[in-house]
Amino acid sequence: MEKTPETEEKNNQQEQQTGSPSPGKGPGRWEAIKQKILQKAVPWIERAKRHPETAVLGQFLYNVGFWGEYTARRLVRFVWNCIRQLGERVTWIWNQVADHVKSALKTGAQDLTAPFTRMANGAKNIRARVQEEKQAGTAHAAKEGLRYFASGVHKYFPLLGRAVAYVLPVAALAVFGYTVHTVLEYNYVLAVEVNGSVVGYVQTEQVFDSAKDEVAQRINYAGTDREGWTVEPSYQIAVGEDVMDENQMAAAILESSSDEIQNATGVYVNDELIAVTTEGDVLQQDLDSMIAPYEDPDNPNLTVEFTKDIRLENSLYFTDTIVPVSEIIDKFHGEEQGAVYYTIQSGDTPWTVAGSFGISVDELQAQNPNLDFNSSSGFPVGGQLTISQAMPYLQVKRTLVSTYQETIPYSTEEQEDENLAFGTTKIVQEGAEGLAEVTQQQVFYGDSSTPSETTIIDRVVVQEPVTKIIAKGKKLANGDLASTGSGTLMWPVPGYSYVSRWMSSYHKGADICAPYGTPIYAADSGVVTTAGYHYSYGNYVIINHGNGYQTLYAHASRLNVHVGQAVSQGDVIAYVGSTGNSTGNHCHFEVYVNGVRRSAREWFPYK
Repeated sequence: MEKTPETEEKNNQQEQQTGSPSPGKGPGRWEAIKQKILQKAVPWIERAKRHPETAVLGQFLYNVGFWGEYTARRLVRFVWNCIRQLGERVTWIWNQVADHVKSALKTGAQDLTAPFTRMANGAKNIRARVQEEKQAGTAHAAKEGLRYFASGVHKYFPLLGRAVAYVLPVAALAVFGYTVHTVLEYNYVLAVEVNGSVVGYVQTEQVFDSAKDEVAQRINYAGTDREGWTVEPSYQIAVGEDVMDENQMAAAILESSSDEIQNATGVYVNDELIAVTTEGDVLQQDLDSMIAPYEDPDNPNLTVEFTKDIRLENSLYFTDTIVPVSEIIDKFHGEEQGAVYYTIQSGDTPWTVAGSFGISVDELQAQNPNLDFNSSSGFPVGGQLTISQAMPYLQVKRTLVSTYQETIPYSTEEQEDENLAFGTTKIVQEGAEGLAEVTQQQVFYGDSSTPSETTIIDRVVVQEPVTKIIAKGKKLANGDLASTGSGTLMWPVPGYSYVSRWMSSYHKGADICAPYGTPIYAADSGVVTTAGYHYSYGNYVIINHGNGYQTLYAHASRLNVHVGQAVSQGDVIAYVGSTGNSTGNHCHFEVYVNGVRRSAREWFPYK
């Protein structure tokens, strides 16, 4: 029951008069529970007091509590004293160390400055002594000054030794640091040796390994007639400046190993050496001529290249591997694989033929667009199938990046309006399409103008779409409220899926077989517009769902709704029977969309 200020006040008065809380939630309820527990516990407490064991147990618990607290206090005091004494000891040690360090620094400073201090004082004394002795003559004064200087050096020379004892370790540390810095600045490289002679330098072991593989590839390409001809380069760490890349190092290794080599152009396809020629410039011109017709210097978004990685490398190669450039050009303009055809035999099917060549039926159909495999005459015996097209050895690949704009469809949001008549709608907000800027990458092969691959690289929303808002009425003529249907229908007789007849040219709906009295449910929310008897339909119901949909349920044994009643999806509206023009218990179910009868099988294809 809903609480009101009046019932709350009444409960408070009841508590004040009776001393007990009113039922419900709050502190009063827990107080009542506490009192009830105490009332039940009092007899047990009184009974325990009468037993002598209770006093013994009480004394035991008291002793445990007393000695536990006493022990805990002593333990805390002991720990505190230990921490305090430890702190005092650490402070004393710190002070002792600080005093020693201060004394050592003071002594060191005095030892370092003593020679200079004595030297300054000696210079003053020599100057004063010379001035005094000048009365006896300049030569005498100079002699006395030198004698005084010699006695000072002899007397205070040990001070200089002590100063040097401090300076030498610092100087040694500085020399060590400079040496380490200088050594680390050296450019360490790998010196590559062949037959004990250094042929060049490379930066890393990876470059050495690549050069070694390149040498092996050139030897293998040259043939196996060089029996016993091997090259085993090695390396060691060295300091150097000029380093080579893998191609330069491979040439240097070969040059030091054989005199049967010369400068030429190696042709590499996908990093594999396939030919060597002395006319690399002619070959390059031919490759450029294959690319040129597809290039557009004014379009920076167009990239033109071959489907294979072609690389021309000028270096040293074995003389007997050189071939005429025309052979290489013919290879580049020729076919890597010819077209493959198959003649259809009796008993063949698209699936058996495709399977025998290791391709899918879709791929086979794409190669033969003039044939329709789904028709009876689309796979004639004796007909020729193209299994694969001829594949050129070198094909031009164009990659085009372009940008275009596309519209973004707006969504529609439906809102129920209690002040709007049921079955009517009102546009609250018009929808508007958005705009997106799409960047795509398309790949074309050869002369084809149709992209073989299209990839969306980026999509930027320039303008967001505006949602269309539609108000749907709920208000009935009698003032009641009804929900508009969702458009998603439920099966009106759950648990019974056998349909003796579907809609056809001679039958208006679906006949759902079910036992007498089985509930019939509303397929969607709406308002009952018809509920009565018809000579053919018998007891029947029509529901207007307010969204252009209507559903009809016929031959019911009895009805459970009346005209003008609002129903929700899943409400029981009638019960299965065999009234009207019927020969057995079933529910005759019809669906109308915007006044047009439609087969229920469109919504329930698996029934």
